[in-house]
Amino acid sequence: MNPASGDAASNLLYDVYVAELRVHAITLIWLGYRRLPIATLGAAEEDHITGELVRAMKLVVRDPYSPVWVDHYEIREQTPQNIAERHGKCRPRMDIEVERHQRGPRPCLGFEAKRLGRGNTIGDYLGSEGLGAFLTSYYPTTHGEAGMLGYVQENGCDEWLVRIRTELSVNSSRHHIAEGGELKPMDVAHSVRAYTSGHTNTAGATLLVNHVLLPFSD
Repeated sequence: MNPASGDAASNLLYDVYVAELRVHAITLIWLGYRRLPIATLGAAEEDHITGELVRAMKLVVRDPYSPVWVDHYEIREQTPQNIAERHGKCRPRMDIEVERHQRGPRPCLGFEAKRLGRGNTIGDYLGSEGLGAFLTSYYPTTHGEAGMLGYVQENGCDEWLVRIRTELSVNSSRHHIAEGGELKPMDVAHSVRAYTSGHTNTAGATLLVNHVLLPFSD
């Protein structure tokens, strides 16, 4: 649901910001990734990679040679989420958040990161602590949109893409796939591997999920 209130022009502007956030957040992830020492992270733990990625994304935002639109965004790591009946240290933490700065409601896109390979499986990525955490609203969203980030450490992005697509298709009811919500490629600049899938969460609301695969293996 669009949280913006007021006239139609304000609502339309909010929708424009949401669409820009989707593309810009994924572009920031990719530009940050390009600054990482990939060869040293092939066996690194998830939190290690995420910390380095967020550090690199913040460098992109501060770089005077970056696109001017980076000035509109704040990047956060391990951000506590405010949800009912969870307080203090019991609050879930989003791995990466990208928030659009503006007056009034601020759309924010959160990403849950998972390693693919090195002992992690497709179940870790799509299960209760991955995609499932968005489907159950364990991780809240500002506008019915979420992000999944896959750190590919074995077997390559192409193979993991097939595994993700197959699992979402074969077990569509388990993953609450909406009609027409099958995994589709996303048109983003650069060579980033980005895709979208459409879902209906357990409360019956629509949920768009952005999937980004980052290679950390040969």
